Amino acid sequence: MPKKKKIALTTASIVLLSSVLAACSQSSSEESNEPKPSAESTKPTATEAPAYTLPIVKDGSVTLSIGIPDNSYAPKSYTQNLPVWQEVEKKTGVKIKWDVSPAAQYNANMNIRLAAATDLPDILKLPSNPVAAADDGLIVPMDELIDKYAPNIKKYFTQYPNMRKLFTAPDGKIYALSSDTSGTAYSDPQGWLIRKDWLDKLGLKEPTNLDEWYTVLKAFKEKDPNGNGKADEIPLAPNYSWGGLQNFGKALGLKMGDYSNNYSVDASGKVKYEWMDPKAKDLVVWLNKLYTEGLIDPEFVTKRTPAQILPDITRELVGATQGFVNNTATLEAAINKPGTDWIVTVPPANAGLKGYYEKYGPLSGYYAISKDAKNKEVAIKWLDYIFASEEGARMQSYGVEGISYTMVNGKPQFTDFIKNNPDKLDATSALRSLGAFPSTPWIRDEKGVFSNQAMDLLQMKPDLVALAKKIEPYLIDPIPFQFMLATKEEAADEKRISTDLNTYHEETILKYIFGKEPIDWDKYVKRSKELGVDQLTAIKQKQYDRYMKK
Repeated sequence: MPKKKKIALTTASIVLLSSVLAACSQSSSEESNEPKPSAESTKPTATEAPAYTLPIVKDGSVTLSIGIPDNSYAPKSYTQNLPVWQEVEKKTGVKIKWDVSPAAQYNANMNIRLAAATDLPDILKLPSNPVAAADDGLIVPMDELIDKYAPNIKKYFTQYPNMRKLFTAPDGKIYALSSDTSGTAYSDPQGWLIRKDWLDKLGLKEPTNLDEWYTVLKAFKEKDPNGNGKADEIPLAPNYSWGGLQNFGKALGLKMGDYSNNYSVDASGKVKYEWMDPKAKDLVVWLNKLYTEGLIDPEFVTKRTPAQILPDITRELVGATQGFVNNTATLEAAINKPGTDWIVTVPPANAGLKGYYEKYGPLSGYYAISKDAKNKEVAIKWLDYIFASEEGARMQSYGVEGISYTMVNGKPQFTDFIKNNPDKLDATSALRSLGAFPSTPWIRDEKGVFSNQAMDLLQMKPDLVALAKKIEPYLIDPIPFQFMLATKEEAADEKRISTDLNTYHEETILKYIFGKEPIDWDKYVKRSKELGVDQLTAIKQKQYDRYMKK
């Protein structure tokens, strides 16, 4: 494999969930009843919205306030009138008033404003799903606005009917748009990352099942692959607290980890919570073996973020962790030593099973029009333009023509401003410096006209393309439990049950892994049922049935 360049693209940050009940799992593609989003569906679901002309309004006659997390490239705030948004203002005639705060503070700040129910931005990113905000009258339904004024959104919904289903609340209305991230799954898949140069040094093959993983981690612990003469290696440093370890459950046929919230659906459409499966005990027994023999970072419970693990990776102590394809180059850059080679492994699977990784997404965030918006027609047209028109979406994905891209044979191609940035910025930061790769809703779909950006970024690094292609056969669609919108009552019941259940689950499983308590699976299952796991599963069944009927 050719060596990786040392400056990584950051098209996807390492984002998994740390709590157990919020961590994710997936039914296999053979078992799942989940229909996949299709770019080929052309059957219209409603009458077409009439096209509007640009500019939407006379230049500068309407101002929209936009409440979102500020630019992820911190030196360039959206309030600095960045080039992409200058172009949007020129095209639409709508002046933008940015109402931003740093990403780490945004949700808390916006929750306070929503609780006060006054002086809300015209368009805002919601801190949580839109149902509660809609029930409280803080945001407005978009259905009629889309039908009347948003032809591009309507076309998108026609092409991707399953996305429309995910956008639709239990009452049948659409209260918010979401970024479509379905196209990033193939360009930057996530999985287990491992030091291939350590494997090569020790004469080991890439592990493909749990026994091989044990053998590799044992060798990392005992055979000094970092070559410093000390027994200081950390064979496995799982991100996101211990929850990331449950991804190994996939090797046993369990649908654990990632994006489906540890729920699976069988061929008859019955929802099951995977931690109630007896095979989950086998996973815990195996993890206890790893921990007892020192093959898992003893501090993994407190190291809850990639940043907390990175110092150990930089000091060449870690042999395996989790992340996205792009992170392999990031980790190599952090070590900055010739010969270092991080790769993504194939998903482990025991005999008779096929390993898999779940695709990232397909949605991210919820963007709504607030009750305080004075010109809702302009707001939906503006969203239609930036979100679903080819021109608007291209600016969000590629930046400004003549600066960050040029059109070649009808398709955008990145310039040296992105490929060899004069300020040495990685591609994502360079785009964000112009206002692209934004915090606003945007589309990177799987097959349509908005699908090229993620792969175009990856193509700059052929070795990463090879890793992504290696993983592609193992990618499956998640059953999107985390995106199935709950009613206000369901959300309240889920929160009430999950608070105690989640605490018990995490504390008990950790005691089992640490060997502080004998593994008594019957006791664990019984207590989980007493705390309401069956009621929680029944709520998920309602949500799944409702989703399938939309």
